[in-house]
Amino acid sequence: MNRSDTKQYGHRNIKDALGRISYYKCFYSEVKFATQVDHHMEVSEDKTKAFTWENLYLSHKDSNIGKPSNKALPNKDCLDPFTDLDKAIEQNLDFEDEIIKGLTPKGLNTIKKYNLNKPIYNALRAKELKKFTKISQEIAFHGLKLDNDVKNVLRSFANADQAFSLMFRKICIKHGLL
Repeated sequence: MNRSDTKQYGHRNIKDALGRISYYKCFYSEVKFATQVDHHMEVSEDKTKAFTWENLYLSHKDSNIGKPSNKALPNKDCLDPFTDLDKAIEQNLDFEDEIIKGLTPKGLNTIKKYNLNKPIYNALRAKELKKFTKISQEIAFHGLKLDNDVKNVLRSFANADQAFSLMFRKICIKHGLL
């Protein structure tokens, strides 16, 4: 099989451009400092999309390793983090502590397709959740009033440029912070 030259889409300029779009997070897992360029539609299925900008996604290696092919689990049956709106993603995925949960078949397929339930991701989410919990406990310990400044500290975890912002957005919504 003739494969496209990966040096072109793995070029630093491409990675930097994708990184700026995704805040240097994996499009799928939201892990910071993702370094691989992934083809949303595999090149083996459609060689014409090898260098199509809309088909290039920044990903973490653990999202890509063992990813089912589009034939085995079609992209259309999964969320597309580049095109689906936050509201759609939130309606399909949730979290129980650091564990990602599918709320719908599309959510479950997304977790399976992009390996979002790997232990490494659970550990990384737990690490960030521990930071959030520590700040929350400090706020409670010092009896701080939940004014806008204090709420903004907690809300900052849900900012798009933060790792696992979806998880923290769901937490903030659950607790009336957003």
